[in-house]
Amino acid sequence: MLAIEINNIRKEIADRVLFEIPHLMANRGERVGIVGRNGLGKTTLLEIMAGVTMPDQGVVTRNGTAGYLPQILPEDAKLSGGEKTRKAVQRILAEQPNLLFADEPTSNLDVDSVKHLERQWKRYAGTLFVISHDRTFLDAVCTTIWELDQARITVYPGNYSAYEVAKQAERDKEEAGYEQYQAKKRQLEDSQQYHEQVAQGLRKPNKRFSSRQIRAAKPGKGVQEKKQHKTIKAIEQRIDRLEKVDKPFQQKEIKITLPEQNQIKQGNTVIRVNGLSATTRQRVLFSNARFSLKSGKKVAIIGKNASGKTTFLRQIIGANEAVKLGDNVKIAYFDQQLRQLDLAKTLWENIQAVSIHDDQMNRDCLGSLQFVAADLAKNTTVLSGGERVKLALAMILLSDANVLILDEPTNYLDIHAMKALETLISGYSGTVLFVSHDRTFVRKVATSLLVLEDAQLRLFEGTYSDWEDAKKTLESRVEEDKLLLEMEMSAIAAKLMEPRLTAAKREVLEKRYQEVAAKRK
Repeated sequence: MLAIEINNIRKEIADRVLFEIPHLMANRGERVGIVGRNGLGKTTLLEIMAGVTMPDQGVVTRNGTAGYLPQILPEDAKLSGGEKTRKAVQRILAEQPNLLFADEPTSNLDVDSVKHLERQWKRYAGTLFVISHDRTFLDAVCTTIWELDQARITVYPGNYSAYEVAKQAERDKEEAGYEQYQAKKRQLEDSQQYHEQVAQGLRKPNKRFSSRQIRAAKPGKGVQEKKQHKTIKAIEQRIDRLEKVDKPFQQKEIKITLPEQNQIKQGNTVIRVNGLSATTRQRVLFSNARFSLKSGKKVAIIGKNASGKTTFLRQIIGANEAVKLGDNVKIAYFDQQLRQLDLAKTLWENIQAVSIHDDQMNRDCLGSLQFVAADLAKNTTVLSGGERVKLALAMILLSDANVLILDEPTNYLDIHAMKALETLISGYSGTVLFVSHDRTFVRKVATSLLVLEDAQLRLFEGTYSDWEDAKKTLESRVEEDKLLLEMEMSAIAAKLMEPRLTAAKREVLEKRYQEVAAKRK
């Protein structure tokens, strides 16, 4: 049964058409992920579908009640961003709407909270439409992907991984079509060049025949030239009639290598932590942390919301006496306030003010983050929030710093920009220490982890996948231990039921039962 049907929807902003959708529908029970670059109109489309915003033309038919979770929730000084999101999700689910529309619900949630949301929405009986840049979340939850691009929606069955496979197949097909077009064009151009040379008398006679034989076999010079020009004209027309195929866009591989004088030898310690602790008024965030970070590492800090990740970054920047920096370490810090941007300058002027690389590298880095040549002269004040984040990241990557500290760099970035940032960080020759709740980003970038849990900050030498495997192994052991303890508790309980049990023996068994119960807890 249809949950929603869209007919002839059109929406414009200023003189730009955001999208035109002749017909689109979703069945009851589908979980649809809406993806596309920033600024294309995903939020506007979701609002129209939810009935929050009206289209310029067209009709949306909803079968049942609708619940809407906006990206920006009302301010509440008592609650953190994550707490506000969790509260809003619970409120909407309690209403039990038939259709649920959610805009970036994972933005402020830590990994455990996102996993809980995944479990909730897998059990949700209604129809879900969600905008998200969290690829792991889209994989876990969605059954269909809608891609908004070039003002239209394309539907892809399956989760985000299935969508990526389909997109790669499309790119391969486009590449093959372009190569076929180029080959046919070259063939015709070679033939055209051959006939032009013949017409001009530039082709050498065939050595198997004498010049007299060739002249006797050929028609008169005027007739021959006329014939060649006619052939050339026909070839030109065939080239013009070829259906032009544009070269598919291919992301340029970029490696940002620091100049020799800014580099720190691989394996040297850049940050040493010895007995670092942090507290708030209510609790201890972490205590007596001890570890060292080596040059060239890409280290992700992971932990729950409000566990102390940002506090730890500030301890490093604030020159805490328990933190020692290696020789020649120069730190650049990305925070979400974007204080490094000079709003009085253009985009290009901001880059030139900090970059130690040549203009070509500057342009390549900006291009990989989806900036085009026309953007370079823009005043920074007219850039969107996402564009300002990308500019700030480019400035840090291109600066003379050899240790980058990034606090939630993936916030406000679409999936395309996140993939570009993954490539840039992986190809960066310096050290990167970053906080992110995006599991795919951490999995692709991090070479080691700083794990903040149970008021302890520990270094894990391995990737995020390695850590997940280790955690699963630990959880399995815990479950096995719990089972053994429960079996022992059952055995003790059975013995306590024996009628001839002495008081002394009962006391020993009851004491052991309490010990086992405490251990299981």
